[in-house]
Amino acid sequence: MLRSLQNSRSYFYLLSFLEGGAVMGCELVGAKLLAPYFGTSLYVWAAALGITLGGLMLGYFFGGRLTMHLMDKPVKLYWTLALSGTAFSIMPLTSHWIMDQAIHLPLQWGALLSLGVFMLPPLFGMGMVSPMIIHLLTKERIQAGNQAGNVYAISTLGGILTTFLFGFFLIPTFGVSTPAYLGGIGLAMMPMLSLLRRKRWWILVLPLLWVLIVIEHFGSINIHKKEDSLLYQSEGLLGQMEVREWSADAGYNVRALFVNHTMQTVLNLKSDVPDYWPYTQRIQTISEHLPKGQRALVLGMGAGMVTERLSKYGFEVHSVDIDARLANVARTYFGLDTSKVKIIIVDVRHYLRTSKEKYDLIVFDVFKGESAPSHMLTMEGIEDAGNRLDPSGLILLNFYGYLDGSLGELARKVALTFDRAG
Repeated sequence: MLRSLQNSRSYFYLLSFLEGGAVMGCELVGAKLLAPYFGTSLYVWAAALGITLGGLMLGYFFGGRLTMHLMDKPVKLYWTLALSGTAFSIMPLTSHWIMDQAIHLPLQWGALLSLGVFMLPPLFGMGMVSPMIIHLLTKERIQAGNQAGNVYAISTLGGILTTFLFGFFLIPTFGVSTPAYLGGIGLAMMPMLSLLRRKRWWILVLPLLWVLIVIEHFGSINIHKKEDSLLYQSEGLLGQMEVREWSADAGYNVRALFVNHTMQTVLNLKSDVPDYWPYTQRIQTISEHLPKGQRALVLGMGAGMVTERLSKYGFEVHSVDIDARLANVARTYFGLDTSKVKIIIVDVRHYLRTSKEKYDLIVFDVFKGESAPSHMLTMEGIEDAGNRLDPSGLILLNFYGYLDGSLGELARKVALTFDRAG
């Protein structure tokens, strides 16, 4: 059955479908791999889109030139697909090496250089595929336009479906490494079998490389778990998440949540006052002036320090965050009693737009790494929060600690936005 399929037009269409899916998977994985080092700003996504288009452009050009020497033999097509898939699958390994070197560069240049090293090669190879398939399918000039339209339509369909699969399920569930391995090996597997059928035995090097990749990936996880300070590690929607514990200089133990290598929540384990950040204590001080039993909404749960404080003081607390892992982390490692609070896993802005609930206290504690998401602090975002607030209620905002001088310019503008939003 496989032999008859490999000799049919449907087989080349199937390869085109897989290639289109791999392109979009590669782009999504590449952008997420950048997050722990360069964040998820517009600069990062612009770099990812630019490198994707650049890689495809080069691939289209050189793939078209290669068809002049392709004749009617698909062996070069199979090699191109197999090598492109392998380059895709090793992106989680090659990315960390280059980003360690490029992190000291300006953000735009560091992101471009990193993507150029680990994402451009597989995309270049994938770009070569469509011209080669069109050449192999076209027997007469009159067929060229129709075949080109079919190939690009099928390739795009693969890209659409893979975008949904990676974006809605694989990356949020398994992080970025596993989808990269699955996507790369999935693209390379069928061409590899086609080459083996033609006795191109050198292709067997690739399965050996895949085995080494898997061993390295799971081996590195086991090594990390043996470190005394690392209590938890996973990849998912927000990126890499870790819980670490260590002894600080003052003689107390510290436990911290890191998201993409940025410290998000810190717990002092050997003190009656567990707060490490002063702002969580200030939130309690301010909330003490509100009657107990009122309703509080925490936007951005993190590891649950603010949520836990408000709950213990007697508030009915609803806490909203986008990554489902945080509820488990907050309960397991930071002592949040999740039976006494309502945790809502959804995008914060979406919740504010769709909820009908009213609250006496709303706490803005939303950060992505070291950045406050801009869509939360627009006039519209603040008005959405105001719609959820009781007329006599209070909004608290955790923001950068500067109000005066040039460093405080951003905070003053946010304060002005709150004022204009009423």
